[in-house]
Amino acid sequence: MCGIAGLVEKKAANLERAVLEDMSLKIAHRGPDGAGLQIFEPEKLGLAHRRLAIIDLSEAAAQPMNFSERYCMVFNGEIYNYLEIKADLEKQGCQFSTQSDAEVLLQAYAYYGEQCLSYLDGMWAFCIFDREAQTLFCARDPFGVKPFYFLNNDAHFGFASEIKALLSIPSYKAKANPKAILDFLAQAQIELEAEGFFKDIFELLPGTSLLYSLNDHSFKQQAYKTHQEPPYTSIRAALEQTLERRLRADVPVGFCLSGGLDSSTLLGLANQMQKTKNVESLSKGIYAFTAVHDSPLDERSWAQQMIDQTQVNWVQKEVTAPDLLSKLQDLIYHQDIPLLSCSTYAQSAVMQAAADQKIKILIDGQGGDELFAGYQVFYPTFFKELLLSGRIKRFIKEWTKLSNSPTTSKYILKEWAQDVLSILPNSFTNGLFKRKKVAFQYLKTTPSLKRKRYNKLQAHLKAYREGPALKGLLRWEDRCSMQYSIESRTPFADALFLVKEVEALSATKLIHEGWSKHALRQSMQAILPESITWRKDKKGFSVPQGAWLKETKTYWIELLKTKYVLDPFDFVDWTKLQKEAPMILDQGTENEAQAFVFRCCAYLLWLERFNLGKLPVSK
Repeated sequence: MCGIAGLVEKKAANLERAVLEDMSLKIAHRGPDGAGLQIFEPEKLGLAHRRLAIIDLSEAAAQPMNFSERYCMVFNGEIYNYLEIKADLEKQGCQFSTQSDAEVLLQAYAYYGEQCLSYLDGMWAFCIFDREAQTLFCARDPFGVKPFYFLNNDAHFGFASEIKALLSIPSYKAKANPKAILDFLAQAQIELEAEGFFKDIFELLPGTSLLYSLNDHSFKQQAYKTHQEPPYTSIRAALEQTLERRLRADVPVGFCLSGGLDSSTLLGLANQMQKTKNVESLSKGIYAFTAVHDSPLDERSWAQQMIDQTQVNWVQKEVTAPDLLSKLQDLIYHQDIPLLSCSTYAQSAVMQAAADQKIKILIDGQGGDELFAGYQVFYPTFFKELLLSGRIKRFIKEWTKLSNSPTTSKYILKEWAQDVLSILPNSFTNGLFKRKKVAFQYLKTTPSLKRKRYNKLQAHLKAYREGPALKGLLRWEDRCSMQYSIESRTPFADALFLVKEVEALSATKLIHEGWSKHALRQSMQAILPESITWRKDKKGFSVPQGAWLKETKTYWIELLKTKYVLDPFDFVDWTKLQKEAPMILDQGTENEAQAFVFRCCAYLLWLERFNLGKLPVSK
């Protein structure tokens, strides 16, 4: 896990080294263990790397990494099956000078070319300069665990792990992107398209490679084939293989623990592995980290059950409303975009607690719901699939067991009604849907709403995994962890062979007698406490946002009053929002109106932090 950056000068006689150095400095938090920079004068190309040493801590594994006087690479991420790939390459005569996964990736590219991507199990964003071909080959992992942003104008081509690094490029003038802002304010969505919150800065989409020619400065993007492995004997076997690879490290590994099924599964499996296999990265003790707070949403009683069973070291990090305010500016800076909710602060606090304990890797359960069907949004599709396939008896049986689920019959019927209405002309449905959205009461401009309908559960899950939903969660995760130089590993979200195993399951294996994630629950019965295995409610990184906003309402009201003038687009009826915000915040329970107020405030703080507003910002 590291930070990478690169710059190509198209017009000036030479690449300005100071610009690349500043780009590297902007992402120094991603890699405090080393800084590397290499300039290629003939090509007017520079590559920069910030190192977080995880595998092979020696200087020999530092980057930019060169090979055979032809290739040079900067790489962010982990190739979890690097030992298996290395063994195969050695059979072909390849020789290695380090123990790093980075060198395995570089030599895999030298040997297989672009096809190397089909061999990888892991998370990655990298760029390889080929001196002979005069190309830059860049790629991002299939689910977007690792970030890769780029810009391309008449003067420069640049890329980086975080947007803030690209703001150092002198030919780029930072501007907010109105389309992304409207998606955020109206629909609580981030990075729905490749061009995100900053105009003319794009993300390389998950599962995509980019080939840039230094000869004529052209480039092309294309999807690549993904990693394939033989099928496993069971979900449990695939899970164990997934986690075992993700415990490969030369530094200590810790675990995020919410008390939910996903994080408990990973901690429980790791604890079992340590007893039977003596995993090196866990040899100094297993640490679990939980965000706690004084509210009914607090998860510590659930997490306590896992601690009692595993007897691992437990670190509780208290999160409070005043602390949220003190961290807000830093959070927005490290995220590069406005916050959607206060839960990002809780996630960041867990990472900070791990850093305080000198833990450099945290295993997190992100992606489990998108893989095993954990959200209530999947239930209407599940029941629709049963109906459309004529499984009426099973439909009735499942409907009578909804008490075991995280949803209700009322929610399912409401979603079906909206599916039916979405078939009608947009002129009718847009007005209907907009009237039901609280945010639209305060927006002068509103986007056209398009509802996606699914008839198969697996298709719905695939859309969540491969679309903006999971990618957005992984984005928050990456920035929260890297803010404190922590590598976050997400076994449920990036193991393609595990995904293939679960994709082969029928809908009734995933949702069974009302239970969400039934296949995972069954697999973990012998490992987890029964109360967690069959827990019905779901919270995740939940915080008492409603109570916190009420407690600190003076801050938010003053913010709206003084900073609304920064808004360059005038999407929001700020007069109406300022008038009604005190009443909204006074409710003290999280609701759509409160969430909208928070998004508006986060938006204004973002404009101020990155100097994107209409008026100059005083220092």
